[in-house]
Amino acid sequence: MSNKIIHFSIGPVQGFIAESRRTRDLLSSSFLLSYLAGCAMAYVMDHGGTVVFPKVDDDLLVQAIRQEGKVQEKPFIGSLPNRFKASVPADFDSGQCEDAVRKAWKKIADAVWELTVAKVRHRGRNTREIWDRQVENWWELTWVIAKEPSVLDYRKYWRDYIPSDEPGDKCTLVPRLQELSGYVRARERDKQKTFWDCLRETISKEYPLDLGDKERLSAIGMIKRFFPHVAEEAIGWSWEDEALHFPSVKYIAAHPGMIRALEKCPEMAEAYGKEAKKSGIYSVSLKEHFPFLQAKAKENDANTFISLDAAAFYPNELEVLIEEKKVPKYLLDYLNNLIKEMGQPFSRYYALLMMDGDRLGNLLRNRDEVKVSKALSVFCDGLEKDIRDHYEGVTIYAGGDDVMAMFPMDRALDAAVDLSQRYKKSFNEVFHEVIQEATSSAAILFAHYKVPLRDVLNEGRRLLDDIAKAKTGRDSLAMGIWTSSGMSVTWSAPWDTIIKEKETNRTVFDEIMASLQGKRETLLSNSFLYKLQSVYEPMPLLGENHKEKIKRLVTADYIRILRPENDLLKKEAEEQIEWLLQVCFVAKRKVKGKDVVIEQTDQFETDGALLAKFLAQERIGEHE
Repeated sequence: MSNKIIHFSIGPVQGFIAESRRTRDLLSSSFLLSYLAGCAMAYVMDHGGTVVFPKVDDDLLVQAIRQEGKVQEKPFIGSLPNRFKASVPADFDSGQCEDAVRKAWKKIADAVWELTVAKVRHRGRNTREIWDRQVENWWELTWVIAKEPSVLDYRKYWRDYIPSDEPGDKCTLVPRLQELSGYVRARERDKQKTFWDCLRETISKEYPLDLGDKERLSAIGMIKRFFPHVAEEAIGWSWEDEALHFPSVKYIAAHPGMIRALEKCPEMAEAYGKEAKKSGIYSVSLKEHFPFLQAKAKENDANTFISLDAAAFYPNELEVLIEEKKVPKYLLDYLNNLIKEMGQPFSRYYALLMMDGDRLGNLLRNRDEVKVSKALSVFCDGLEKDIRDHYEGVTIYAGGDDVMAMFPMDRALDAAVDLSQRYKKSFNEVFHEVIQEATSSAAILFAHYKVPLRDVLNEGRRLLDDIAKAKTGRDSLAMGIWTSSGMSVTWSAPWDTIIKEKETNRTVFDEIMASLQGKRETLLSNSFLYKLQSVYEPMPLLGENHKEKIKRLVTADYIRILRPENDLLKKEAEEQIEWLLQVCFVAKRKVKGKDVVIEQTDQFETDGALLAKFLAQERIGEHE
């Protein structure tokens, strides 16, 4: 009998992953989606089938699933996409593949239930019914038997189940779902409070920080939050400490400041660390994370300093702890003295990176599918380790053509450039030729650590899909800045205009910084940038050679303000403007037949200059 082709998909994706408040929620969500997809793949492989796309023969997660956790390496990072293509025997029962996923999901849900809610279910109203309804109806599993994967998208329109609006008060993590107490706060506040207080008390001895005072979760929210603690029982292997104690966005933001403190005043930093720990500041476990930071601390005998909870690095956070009488008032003086010695405060921004291959469906149709799958496998091989070791990043997901990771903000752009080049090289290596259409797009969102993670994830996705891909033409990078008061900058450009030296991955922003030679008071001053924004951005077209005319006008303005003393300084000023304007005129990538054209438009936008200022400030830690 001949084989048949099956396409299998699990959803919702964004609705599950993006509903996260903590970095570990995000890690857990991404892993669970990958794990369930892996259960479907493992079922196919164990019943005479072959997964055609993606290539999973060497995938650690698939190996762990098939060997029931009896593997040396215990994966905790998602590496499998939510959909796959497989060749299966003619008598293969696709419904059993779906059952394998639902069985695995129920086992996870049951383990979380027993650890947490089961002990207080009698305190709620219909708590078990709420739990079962949400667990049973959450996933949409779709499969079709067809050669073309596009049929899978059509199949999704034939919905077997349409979720109804849930009643009652909503989950603080997954807002469309009912919270588990079953009580309505407006009428039954005391009963609702009793339920959640009892649940918090039940888990507080082992997991005192895992359920916030104001959090009231649904079944899905509880599973996302507590799955890491029941992993061994639920999936066959436990999560390592580096996953259980995944770094917070606040800690990632503070990373450059910690490096600076260890370079400028290590003894003072360690003294502060010991005082803070003695005063009641929590310690964090870094394990394998941030190897450069850990090496720096070891070199300076300052391990206590880097093991502090990140709240210890921000005066406003300490003031809250002081007000709550959790730490003594004098600790704030210690911190302020440390910051003074450092020369600038700890950064409040971290970077979220999202990356995605461009038009992968077309690539699969037009090129050898097996080779495409192999190229993506080569791209992902060792990726998490490289992100960690080379860029101090923490990986949330790395599989297929998709990457999501977080970085200290001074490492993100270099990492994004490296990943884009790595993607292309992987295809060239497998195909033994340059594959022009094998490109990727990325988004970097520099976010203040106080911006809700859910919003950061959604905005990062918008930057990637709407700006880098749709607006700029793919093979592009979009970057944004989200301050504590909202989005302030959105900028994008094709990779070919960003990367100036492919051998060294040097970017146009590196060139801007180099041209300033550490002196940026005028070029990136608020007054000069305001003039660019208020005068040149709204300026109408000046006829032919518009860009050259704008360049001459801006250069003349800059030289008038700078007043260079000689021709050499004047030439340096002209070079500075030359580089700066490269990020001010909008560039787009367009495909014309078989040719790719980078169009340098006449549209002038100041966001590129504002981004350059932000990056320059963050490199020396000035931005609040």
